[in-house]
Amino acid sequence: MGRVRAGVLGLAMWAGVVVSAAGQGPGAPIKIGGVVYEKQGTRQATELRMINLLNPDTGVWGSWYILAPFPAKGSGKKDLATVLAPEAELARMQANGPGPNLAAEYEGKGGFKARWRAIGDASNRAVRFNEFDDPDLNVNAAGYLYTTITAAKATSYTVQMGSDDGLRFWINGKLVVDADVPRGMNPEDHTVRLDLVKGVNHVLAKVIQGAGSWEYQINNRPTLNPMIDAQLQYQLNRDFPPTEEERYYTATTIPVPASIALEVGGLDVLPPNAKGEARPIISTRRGEVWIVDGAYESPAYNARFTRFASGLHEPLGLAVRREKDAAGKDRVSVYCVQRGELTRLEDTNGDDVADIYETACSGWGVSGNYHEFAFGPKFDRAGNAWITLNVGFCDALGKSVVPYRGWALRLTPDGTMEPWSDGLRSPNGIGEYSDGAMFYLDNQGDFVGTNRMTELVRGSWAGHPASLRWRSDWKQGDADPPMQPATVWFPYKKMGQSTADFLLYPPPTSEGAGRFGPYEGQVFVGDQTLCLVMRVDLEKVDGHYQGACFPFREALDSGVNRLCWGGDGSMFVGQTDRGWGSTGRLRFGLQRIAWTGQVPFEVKTMRIAPDGFVLTFTRDMNPALAGQASSYSMSSYTYEYHPQYGSAEMETQRPAITAVEVLGPRSVRLRLDRMRSGGMGYVHELAMPGVRDAQGQPLLHAVAYYTVQKVPAAASAK
Repeated sequence: MGRVRAGVLGLAMWAGVVVSAAGQGPGAPIKIGGVVYEKQGTRQATELRMINLLNPDTGVWGSWYILAPFPAKGSGKKDLATVLAPEAELARMQANGPGPNLAAEYEGKGGFKARWRAIGDASNRAVRFNEFDDPDLNVNAAGYLYTTITAAKATSYTVQMGSDDGLRFWINGKLVVDADVPRGMNPEDHTVRLDLVKGVNHVLAKVIQGAGSWEYQINNRPTLNPMIDAQLQYQLNRDFPPTEEERYYTATTIPVPASIALEVGGLDVLPPNAKGEARPIISTRRGEVWIVDGAYESPAYNARFTRFASGLHEPLGLAVRREKDAAGKDRVSVYCVQRGELTRLEDTNGDDVADIYETACSGWGVSGNYHEFAFGPKFDRAGNAWITLNVGFCDALGKSVVPYRGWALRLTPDGTMEPWSDGLRSPNGIGEYSDGAMFYLDNQGDFVGTNRMTELVRGSWAGHPASLRWRSDWKQGDADPPMQPATVWFPYKKMGQSTADFLLYPPPTSEGAGRFGPYEGQVFVGDQTLCLVMRVDLEKVDGHYQGACFPFREALDSGVNRLCWGGDGSMFVGQTDRGWGSTGRLRFGLQRIAWTGQVPFEVKTMRIAPDGFVLTFTRDMNPALAGQASSYSMSSYTYEYHPQYGSAEMETQRPAITAVEVLGPRSVRLRLDRMRSGGMGYVHELAMPGVRDAQGQPLLHAVAYYTVQKVPAAASAK
């Protein structure tokens, strides 16, 4: 297959301004896709204006409103058709009618006072209903979404939508979707024709919930040409930076051709080519592998995609290896984990197309359950390949009906597969730490209270019981093995909702250190739901790893599934939302995060002491403010180990900060009246609203979360 360019438009970038081929100068109006770009009062208003002008026949979509929760029996229980009070307003939702009373108040589930709440532009992203503090309001419930479409003329076009779980959808009071099914959210489940009249058209969606996720997504606009989309986002980022983080870490969108569904499952870079470019290579959930040229440009308007391989079974990992074949000849191999095997791919003639597809290992089972994902490989310094296997999922519980679902496997260089450790649930992340220890990342669910990072210790059990059946030293009725503690808990929603991937920033003494800011030796972790990257600082206490997690970079295009380092020290971010949902603006994508050279004011490290914590900052602090106990506050909590989906924060306490000692221009020691450890481990959540740097600037992220499993003895304190 030949190369596919990201876009073909007669446009070029000059001094950061889009200039047309006709010679339009920098002082002339900026045009994107032939439409004059005009900055409005907000980013959302500016973007909506452009989208509506670029797609004039789709009507102008209004703000969305959400209303929940209402009592329901749950999905698939013939309760979706039960008429609830808000549906009495359907008579007002006829074409050009007045619409529902958005000031109305309803008696919701458990006496909750439900009111319509504006949520802005909810199109083309997952909208989540289960955001209530009371967990009972997030299950066995129903909720509504409402908006309008104002059309300049009568027209029809199709949209796609999906929900978790059941869905009813009305346009101008007419029911056009009726699906009472328990399911995960797939925005492509329903293709719906919208017949619009001239004027105001009313849209109402009802989503019924059993357990787990409770969400809805409508993809209601024709996809912009990728180049037009990239140009629009570039200009919007200039006028309205999506986050303050952009000043320090820019995120460049690499346009993906409209013919490619780049639902990223695996991501790495190839050795530098003749031009010195270490090109990204990407496996997709649809079974293709793509090489990207021009990915380091910013803006990346000249990116080209070449299909390297196809026909794979949902490869959710990819690793490039320089190695020798059996004859001792050098070769570059690309390894992918498919659902049923680890596959080696090789291009033998240098045309960027794989000529060899070879099974490297297939020592685990596949039953056909939709949830039997397989992740990896990640290679350690000894050349071992690491693979993690999802449990299946049915009746709200993980199942391991074939070997070795719920396990981590190690494949040695001689081809021996070693079942390494078990008790994993949905282990979408593997990585090696700087000292050689291996870790995995798990996702919240049954027997996993919230997302976590855990060390992969040989023979250990991480807590999910489904995998125990494949242990040679365990039989039904035996007591559970000792549980391997979480290294880091990621508090749900506060620090993502679906952890993905483990990327070590090289330590200060390593090649490649220092090109991505001041966090050498730390770990970056993606989040697939909330489209962000987090940062983790680890330490070892009494033989156990533990540490702190921090926010790093949010507002990315789609769900972050894979991370890798580029040849220039930037970070490539591979993204997808299919089947899992995300809050991002796109269904999938590839972005490159680059450090601007400016150092943000952040907590660099949070390390435990016998009676508190020692903080180091990335810049000099204001010692008077950083030295005040009133500049900080702390809470601590843990999670319940049970078969239910996830856990609320439990046993919450508020340790008092009794004293603060300034240790230097960038370091303080916090002393607490109590430290908590044991059980499932305790998250110590630290807020720092009063801390300022030497110039009076607040922290970019004024919060940190340290998971305490062990408290060091006082004798070890400095």
